[in-house]
Amino acid sequence: MSNFRQITLLIGFIFFAAAIAARLFYWQVINYNQFAEAAESQYTSTLEIGAQRGKIFSSDGEILVSNETSYLVFATLSDLRKKFQESSMLEVEVKKAIEELSPILLDEKLLKYPEPEKISTAEKEQIIKSIKNKLSESFNKTKLVWVPLAYKISEKTKNKIEKLNLGYIGFEKQAIRFYPEDFLAPHILGFVGENEAGVETGYLGLEGYYNDELKGKPGKLIQELDAQGRPILVGEAQEFAPQNGRDLVLTLDRSVQYIVEKHLEEGVKRYGANSGSIVVLSPKTGGVLAMANYPDYKPSKWEHFSETRRRNLSIADVYEPGSTFKVITMAAALNEKVVEPSTICPCKGPLKIGVYEIRTWNNEYHSNSTMTQVLQHSDNVGAAFASQKLGVDKFLKYIRDFGIGRSTDIDLQGEEYGLVKEAWYPIDLATGAFGQGLSTTALQMTAAVGAIANDGILMKPYIVQKIIGEERSVEIQPKSARQVINKETATILKEMMIAAVEGGEARRIIPKGYRIAGKTGTAQIPIAGHYDPRKTVASFVGFGPVEDPKFVMLVKFNQPSTSPYGSETAAPLFFEITKDLFAYWGVPPSK
Repeated sequence: MSNFRQITLLIGFIFFAAAIAARLFYWQVINYNQFAEAAESQYTSTLEIGAQRGKIFSSDGEILVSNETSYLVFATLSDLRKKFQESSMLEVEVKKAIEELSPILLDEKLLKYPEPEKISTAEKEQIIKSIKNKLSESFNKTKLVWVPLAYKISEKTKNKIEKLNLGYIGFEKQAIRFYPEDFLAPHILGFVGENEAGVETGYLGLEGYYNDELKGKPGKLIQELDAQGRPILVGEAQEFAPQNGRDLVLTLDRSVQYIVEKHLEEGVKRYGANSGSIVVLSPKTGGVLAMANYPDYKPSKWEHFSETRRRNLSIADVYEPGSTFKVITMAAALNEKVVEPSTICPCKGPLKIGVYEIRTWNNEYHSNSTMTQVLQHSDNVGAAFASQKLGVDKFLKYIRDFGIGRSTDIDLQGEEYGLVKEAWYPIDLATGAFGQGLSTTALQMTAAVGAIANDGILMKPYIVQKIIGEERSVEIQPKSARQVINKETATILKEMMIAAVEGGEARRIIPKGYRIAGKTGTAQIPIAGHYDPRKTVASFVGFGPVEDPKFVMLVKFNQPSTSPYGSETAAPLFFEITKDLFAYWGVPPSK
């Protein structure tokens, strides 16, 4: 029996020793870092040193986005309590501080509104009430040594607060995004806000897409503390310098962007449209020369604009392209040699497909039209004839090769892809020929037509041409996606598109002496399973001069009210901008 007890005790001691060893192993090996950090935090203080966010430059080296100094306002509560030890005196001082700080912070807050002069008295009272509540909450956090009172205030506001001579108020420098051009290219640039953890983060556009490149890495200052938590002046201090963010140099031409934005705002107002978008690319490189949307917003005051206003409609708004898509249909049919420019469409009236009937946009029919005339008259029946010659499989292949319904991989945050369904019926083949039943984006459509301008080669759209860092820089070269159609087909189609412009509704507004290829589009908007006859997307896409294309551009209006047609809204604006671009680039007339 005694042997049994001895064995039992021995086994118990072994298990006990093993448990202690396992626990020690957990503390000293597995959880070493956690406990080391906890111990270190008792005798050291770590202060984060913010990194400067990278700048953004236009192609001519002008700054579009930079940083300027702002200030964090904080109160050192330990100093406040030390100065006003009696609770009654402390309470009076806090009330006085709140009353003096509130109107100053109100003025600062109002500056962040797009139109501060339009803020009503009632709204101002509501804002100042909110400011007072937040100040009161901060001053009453008695367990803290210091509390933040306001973030990113201006130098002017800082000076006003300093004149109050409140001995317990301090300031810490903070960098804030600065936009010298104010409203220029906001949808391209994006904005900087805070994520759920309160960390400064880029959203949308370049700020969102290149956030990791722009934000840099913060530094640290580690200092030894005494038993009361005060810095030891003779103690060891370690400083790790911050790494500033990288700068971006864009393909964006600042002057082209200004021209486009000016005309777009005027166009949206003139034609009573809900919104408008313009994309201008270099067909040879795919570089974005300009990209504009209206209504727009101010990145510096982004929180006061709706999410809809902040969206880049050129890449985030999908729409049915309508008759502009006929150039894609014709490109595919010509390249497959199922039609030639002189091929006659035998249709003399509406085209019947099962229970459906394909009609022209104006219900007028031009019998025995050539393919060139089909583009010139924007003939839906003729376009359907060409797509039927192609067949579904070949047509779908060209649609995808032109990048329709696919990501362009543009280096901007917020791109949508559009939709091209997989299974097509005979009616889909016919309606797809004139851009109905599939969706794209303004950027996709511009890039696709750019391939025709570029001898059949589709270029990948991009907007950053150089990333500049402290240690190394990267140059981004133009990239071709694929050869969609051969050079011969592109040359033939260019002439057909010139004929469509010069023989169509736009012939009166073409800049004299220039050969410009283009196509109008008027697409009804699908709503709840049917097309609204009163709501349209009006557009015009084209490039020029044809001999040596400097640009490919798409102008798009959403629901213009003065006229639903692209020929009467988007086309005139396209040619107004074209005149200004030719003058800016010094492009001489070719004829």
